[in-house]
Amino acid sequence: MVGSSAEPSDWSVERKGAEWVADEERRGKPRALFWPWAGTSCNVVLVSFGPYVTALGLDWHVAALAAAVGAVLSFLLLGLVSLAGQQGGAATMVAGRAAFGFHGNKIPALLSYLALVGWETFSAVLATLAARTVAHRLDPDMDTAPLMVVTLVTVIVVTTVIGIYGCHVILRIQKWFALAFTALSVVYVVLTLPRISFATHGQVSVGAFVGGVMLVANTLGLSWVNCAADYTRYLPRAAGKRALVGWITFGGTAPALVLMGLGTVLAAGDPDIAATAATDPISALSAHLPTWFLVPYLILALVGFVSGSIIGLYSSGLALQTLGVRISRHYTVLIDAALIAAAGGYVAFAAPGFFAPFQAFLTTTGVVMAAWTGIFVVDLWQRRRVGYDRTALYSPVGGYGKVNRVGVGCLIVATIAGLGLVTSPDPHVGPLLGYLFTPAARAGGLGSSNLGVFVALVLASVGYAALHRVSPLAQVSATEPLEDREPEPDRVPV
Repeated sequence: MVGSSAEPSDWSVERKGAEWVADEERRGKPRALFWPWAGTSCNVVLVSFGPYVTALGLDWHVAALAAAVGAVLSFLLLGLVSLAGQQGGAATMVAGRAAFGFHGNKIPALLSYLALVGWETFSAVLATLAARTVAHRLDPDMDTAPLMVVTLVTVIVVTTVIGIYGCHVILRIQKWFALAFTALSVVYVVLTLPRISFATHGQVSVGAFVGGVMLVANTLGLSWVNCAADYTRYLPRAAGKRALVGWITFGGTAPALVLMGLGTVLAAGDPDIAATAATDPISALSAHLPTWFLVPYLILALVGFVSGSIIGLYSSGLALQTLGVRISRHYTVLIDAALIAAAGGYVAFAAPGFFAPFQAFLTTTGVVMAAWTGIFVVDLWQRRRVGYDRTALYSPVGGYGKVNRVGVGCLIVATIAGLGLVTSPDPHVGPLLGYLFTPAARAGGLGSSNLGVFVALVLASVGYAALHRVSPLAQVSATEPLEDREPEPDRVPV
């Protein structure tokens, strides 16, 4: 497995934080990266993505194709970003300093941190709501509050413990999560078969198809792309790049295609499921299940939520260190856990609505991450021969400078353009978006197509490629002392 060789056992706590990984610490093979990204797609909620896409006005087979294209493209981008970890030995947000500058990079790092904490909160809340749904099915008169509290605490504690152990343990645990999810999913699929339908109605719309692609891409690979290099920085430089990208793309895509495909034919057999899933996916996807499978269904949901949350919790800690918070990595995990507990508890028990604000969050962060991804991938391509300079990544007086105006400028411009071409049903955020649409386009299919995500990606990529050129920097060996460098997070006393 890929892990830190600074410790003798793959089950020991990872001591390294956001600092550089030297060549002698690296080991493993690209196929090990199949499991963590398969784990992010092993989530029963992905079944509801099929109805979401069909709700755009597409037949099930066109919706399934749109979902497949969105999944493959998004995880392909994630795989490309992952190459930075293997080649540079640095965490994703640290490598981003090459494109944005040491201090300029704090803008995307902060946005990445907020996005990851948001996703972790989303997972914890859905796990809590899943427990409530199952409890109501088993006993409509049950007081579900205690069970919801236990579920929320359990998810946070399990996720936190695994996050503290770090990368090497996460890679091992994700394999077992994925296998357990697969076994339970087989039973779920068998029980769902009577409700599916392959009926078609001949509806094909280019706008709706593009919207489906963007919707799925935004909720899959683009949601995790800011974590990509965190899990490849321990991989040897000599490992095959094509194999690395291929295994990551395959791992993230394979479970998603099965689950979303099931959702499209499920929506064809029960057209009302899309409307129900839009407000309560856990309940919608369990309504047809027999009583004896409700507890296994809850386990199925919890495994998926914990699996995805682990990936984000580990990376959000590294992003917090990249922002300049000088504490050890395992303490950053505890900070994130406290935030998730507070935000998740409020949303699950006190907030009047959840899915509309979350959709708004997903849309806005998706635009930003798409723009960031375009810049990062172009920058990585431009450095394919010169690589990353170790000193420059960790010093504001290094060769990457304090602020790369081209990178920051392209991010801002692409984000502004992208937000003007997306919409949201949230009454508070919705009026602030879609300002580049005409009233007719905003109300029609184009308004719900998530066009802004694609525009942000392309505009940022083209702008950065046209305006930025890489200057070769003297490379520093892994054993050479780093001058003018800020203290590494894990070396600062707490």
